[in-house]
Amino acid sequence: MDREERDLLTALSEAMAEAVARGAAATVTVDARDRLPATGVGYAADLVLTADHVIEREEIRVVLPDGRERSAVRIGRDPSTDLALLRVAEGAVPILEIAEREPRVGQLVLALGRPGAEGVQASLGVISAIGGALRTPWGGWLERYIRTDAIMYLSLIHISEPTRQAE
Repeated sequence: MDREERDLLTALSEAMAEAVARGAAATVTVDARDRLPATGVGYAADLVLTADHVIEREEIRVVLPDGRERSAVRIGRDPSTDLALLRVAEGAVPILEIAEREPRVGQLVLALGRPGAEGVQASLGVISAIGGALRTPWGGWLERYIRTDAIMYLSLIHISEPTRQAE
């Protein structure tokens, strides 16, 4: 491998690490069940979006990326799509940055999770399909879906990050 190839791989690696850092800034731990905590993402200043099936008790604790703990209440849920919306006490939830471009099949994708105190976890994959309406196993309908081959460790979320061409 020549120097130019190494430089391209180094630049790609650095861009991926930066994408993880941006996504991690809005990725929180949701502790609302007796077993392993789960992951959520900042949706608005005081709102976190997470999976409905991980909310098993009334007492919900959200751990922000900086380690601060906040109580939360479930204000909305849709078991048919496995989504729940939490309102976090004292607000100040970092909001997930929305991609500026539409995802495309073949793009790299990062799956992020923050299942506990050890910090953010990341997995790399490729977008293998993008589709329209899809019925969930619980009977709900999704307007659109993205399928990826990224390994889904416990509590991971997907963050699509378009790659930039090296200059």
